[in-house]
Amino acid sequence: MAEQEIPRGAVLLEWTFPEFETYDRNRRWYIGFLAIIAALIVYGVWSKGYTFIVLVILAAVIIVVRLRRSPLDVHVAIREEGLEVSSRFYAWRELKEFWILYRPPAMKKLYLHFKAAIRPELILPLENQNPLKVRQYLSEHLVENIELEEEPGDDQLARMLKI
Repeated sequence: MAEQEIPRGAVLLEWTFPEFETYDRNRRWYIGFLAIIAALIVYGVWSKGYTFIVLVILAAVIIVVRLRRSPLDVHVAIREEGLEVSSRFYAWRELKEFWILYRPPAMKKLYLHFKAAIRPELILPLENQNPLKVRQYLSEHLVENIELEEEPGDDQLARMLKI
């Protein structure tokens, strides 16, 4: 069955960004990573939490695999009918609100909440985009949440741990 093309409208603004942030990790970072993994495994053995040990090893493998590959480029387009992120299209009716955290050079991100509570928020680095222009286009379709002024805790932790 052929997939019907959804009208998406003209592109109002577009940019690309790397799929995930890459960090310079020195030898000390890797030694610390291994020490934490070893400590968690020792704790799992001591507490007889074998499922915990398996989860720690699985998480470590996933992190190492992710660290070894280069990020792909993600294309974002704000369109008349919605937001396009790579091959995914989100109609305006699916999105609830947005907010922009813009504190260059470290913090330049667009956060989008979906109406469906079970969907995680969508986080898009703004790269070199003018945040005022992004806000202007999004404000035509979505509510801006001006109360949120801080980066979510999990993003802060990931940035601090360089993962």
